[in-house]
Amino acid sequence: MQFLNPLALAGLAAALVPLAVHLLHRGRPRVVPFSNVAFLRRVHVSHMRSLRLRQWLVLLLRMLAVACLALACARPALQEGAGLFGGSRPAAAVLLLDRSLSTRHSPPGGRAFDRLRQRADEVLSLYEDGRHRVSVIPFASRPDSADGSAAGLLRERLAEVAPGEAGTDVSRALRAAGRQLARTPTARGEVYLFTDLAGTGWEDVRPGLLGPDPRTLFLVSPAGGRQRNLHVSEVGAAGWLAAPGSRLGIGARVGQSGGGEADLSVDLFLDGERMQRRRVQVPASGAAEVAFTVAPRRSGRLPGFVEVEADDLPADNRRYFILQVPDGIAVLLAGPARSDTYYARRALAAAATGDAALKVESTTLDELDDDRLAGVDVLVLCHLESATAAQARQVRSFVEAGGGLLLLPGPAADLSRLNRDWLPGLVPATLAGVAGRPGEEAYAVLDSNTAGAGLFAGLLAEPADRPRFHARFDIVTRRQLAVLARFDDGRPALVEGRPGEGRALLWAVPLDLAWSDWPRRGSFVPLLHRLCRYLARPSGDAAYTVGDRAWRRLPGSRVDDRVQAQAPSGRRRFIRAETSLGDLRWALPPLDEAGIWRLLGPDGGVRDEFAVNVDAAESDLTALSEQEIRERLPGASLHFLDAGTPVGERVLALRHGRELWRECLVLALALLLLELWIARAPLPKGAAQEA
Repeated sequence: MQFLNPLALAGLAAALVPLAVHLLHRGRPRVVPFSNVAFLRRVHVSHMRSLRLRQWLVLLLRMLAVACLALACARPALQEGAGLFGGSRPAAAVLLLDRSLSTRHSPPGGRAFDRLRQRADEVLSLYEDGRHRVSVIPFASRPDSADGSAAGLLRERLAEVAPGEAGTDVSRALRAAGRQLARTPTARGEVYLFTDLAGTGWEDVRPGLLGPDPRTLFLVSPAGGRQRNLHVSEVGAAGWLAAPGSRLGIGARVGQSGGGEADLSVDLFLDGERMQRRRVQVPASGAAEVAFTVAPRRSGRLPGFVEVEADDLPADNRRYFILQVPDGIAVLLAGPARSDTYYARRALAAAATGDAALKVESTTLDELDDDRLAGVDVLVLCHLESATAAQARQVRSFVEAGGGLLLLPGPAADLSRLNRDWLPGLVPATLAGVAGRPGEEAYAVLDSNTAGAGLFAGLLAEPADRPRFHARFDIVTRRQLAVLARFDDGRPALVEGRPGEGRALLWAVPLDLAWSDWPRRGSFVPLLHRLCRYLARPSGDAAYTVGDRAWRRLPGSRVDDRVQAQAPSGRRRFIRAETSLGDLRWALPPLDEAGIWRLLGPDGGVRDEFAVNVDAAESDLTALSEQEIRERLPGASLHFLDAGTPVGERVLALRHGRELWRECLVLALALLLLELWIARAPLPKGAAQEA
């Protein structure tokens, strides 16, 4: 038993008022002579005995009724383990309001976020007396700063919060709540998590995120269940093969959650124009692949997106991308002698007849200098066997500045020098030795199942198309790196390094017919062409998700240039440059919108464009069950408040136990009615008969 308003217990003293009134109004009886005094005295004694008993009973009932009224004002409550005055302890409450992408879902019953905000407003009414410390923390992929003030000001804060497009990270939000509660260790900790319970973002939730002390966690959610939602989860295009007028394939993945089989229309937009529409059958709660074919009409950066039909969550119905169509690709072939570039030169000359962007020149290693590398996009080093450390540093600087490098070792390569001077700064791998023997009958082939990045698409379909490798260098990786192709025995054939802003590819086989017949195969020309295209693509085509941070390079910019970041909505803000190891990058604020972001130079011209998309995992709106959440938070004081549960009544009941003030009022009324009935009841029959 505890009293939530213990000061009202002072009202129990009012129960003595009826007794005081009774005692003050008692008088002495007067003696009045009368005939038949003996007979009347017997009647008087019997009557007065019943009257006094009734008066004391009425007095007791009045005192009990007043005491019950005082108890009702003290708000007694029953709670196991609670002290007598436990209700007087103030609370420190943190309201975590989910404003992630999934809360933008707007079914016929209203947007999920609006319903969560309404429930949060109801909870604030429980803390209006000023004794409690209350904070509101909106959150998505990361929590906002805590806002702790009076309930009225917090309501204004809630009215300003809007749902965003970022994903959900519940563990970060709970940590932020734990840090906020740690500031008031003596208060009773209460955390309210207002969320739609969508499963994404709960992966890292575990006990102890709210701190070491016991906390009460209320999970407040709108109507749960499995909500239907259409979305575009992936868009893929081999943009490094794009050329004006050439056909290019673009693939998309369209899915749905919580619905049955659907026949949908999917549109492809490129450079502000709708290019194609496809119809696709999406299975129940599944996904389907959609293939488009386009021919870019110009070079440069072409923004685009794939869009599915509108539904109750339109934010994930589009998937954005940037298609980089190069104006020109300058390829420089270099070797110890010009004859060492013969096979590569002939292959790329043939590829240039069908690719107007490809410009090919050749030179020797001795002629390679900074002036020769100026304006070069891709450097192909053929028959590299032994080179100076100065040449290695020069090539490394070229790649780190954004250039592409294809390194083809020679048959007599000095492996110790290559491993010491060349590979450490370009590719995290070493050449350990030779596998096989040049010119022998035995050979290896490329494993078509592990060839990635689209480089080998259509080139290894038939066994007869695969080149035979009689000997090759054994590539040993030092740490995790991209292996773009393997031999059928599992050894790496083509590996990729990412030094600085550029790319470096290491091929395991020299261009020598004693080592392989690859230069004679039909796949040689298209594969070498694709490798140059792959290396020439800009390094700034990183995939960004809403909530990420971005650092972009702007070639030719100075640190004091006034550069603006323009969000897809048109909102602009100036950004600052950061210098790291001589590299100048422009730091953007957290990317809070999906779409095409642009960087504008001092003249207002577009200097850079990149795509930002929503987290595809947020598109699954399936709510976690109570059992699943309890498994993630075992032993926690966890209480669920769904849409049908009155927040105030449930929270107060859990905080203080069951209040008894209603019962006290009812008992007081019953006692007053009983007192009224007894006071007006006729005398006992025994007394009347005796009279």
